[in-house]
Amino acid sequence: MFGYVVVNKPELKIKDFDRYQEYYCGLCHALKERHGVAAQMSLSYDATFATVLLTSLYEPITLAQKKRCLRHPAEKRTYLQNFFIDYVADMNLVLTYYKCLDDWVDEKKVTRLSYSKAIVNGVKKIKSKYPKKVKVIRGKLAELQNLEKQGVYDIDVLSRTFGDIMAEIFDISPKECNVNGIYGDEWKQDLRKLGFLLGKYIYIIDAYDDVEKDIEKGSFNPFIDRFNNSKLIMDAKTSEEKQEFDVWVRDLLMLIATDLAGVYEKLPIIEDVAILRNIIYSGIWTKYFSICERRNKK
Repeated sequence: MFGYVVVNKPELKIKDFDRYQEYYCGLCHALKERHGVAAQMSLSYDATFATVLLTSLYEPITLAQKKRCLRHPAEKRTYLQNFFIDYVADMNLVLTYYKCLDDWVDEKKVTRLSYSKAIVNGVKKIKSKYPKKVKVIRGKLAELQNLEKQGVYDIDVLSRTFGDIMAEIFDISPKECNVNGIYGDEWKQDLRKLGFLLGKYIYIIDAYDDVEKDIEKGSFNPFIDRFNNSKLIMDAKTSEEKQEFDVWVRDLLMLIATDLAGVYEKLPIIEDVAILRNIIYSGIWTKYFSICERRNKK
């Protein structure tokens, strides 16, 4: 995934941040144990949010283990294990794989092609277990790629397409995930909507983050058309002009974030509420403000 759905660490209690790290480490171990060392490179904070949310909602049997790893060789670190951590690890790898293939086709990035080859065997195993989900992810990414190639700059159309991918990932009905009688479908629609809104948010903030780089490389970015090839952003003579762009994107993201919070509050979550609310109400904005700060320093 992309790494925009993060915690606001200074606003989180130490015990809650430690718990968040246990999820993060659990996802890292799941990627390695299920798909090898190369799969660990796909680890992201977006995927960690998904594991916290799904675990907190469904409350599955969760084991806490301790282990040393290459990243933390000096001492054993606690990490969590459960069905949802394994599931999100699988979906994260699939999304990473097809995104790498798209980057190779669009920009001929050899590193992305090489990485896709390193994880392809893991993706094949996941495809056999979750064929429908893999088909949706692959199809929607192809649809998004085609829209960008056609020069479609409608940010709502583009972000909705990526939102459909995240909706599929957050939708974990028992039949599709081969879980018998343990997890119900009561929150299926709310989870799909939450994933959809999160996907829209990620697509928009990723485009916002990359706009200067995409202009320089001549790559597609949905904001280029709106701002007349983005000269406003690249060559702005006053800070007010840059701020106009920042505020427009902020308002766009705020609409999505408000709906996202509304859907989250409908879910009967008790565990790890402090972590989830930190991310939803504060954490997702830390990236936005860091991008603003970087852009306005130029």
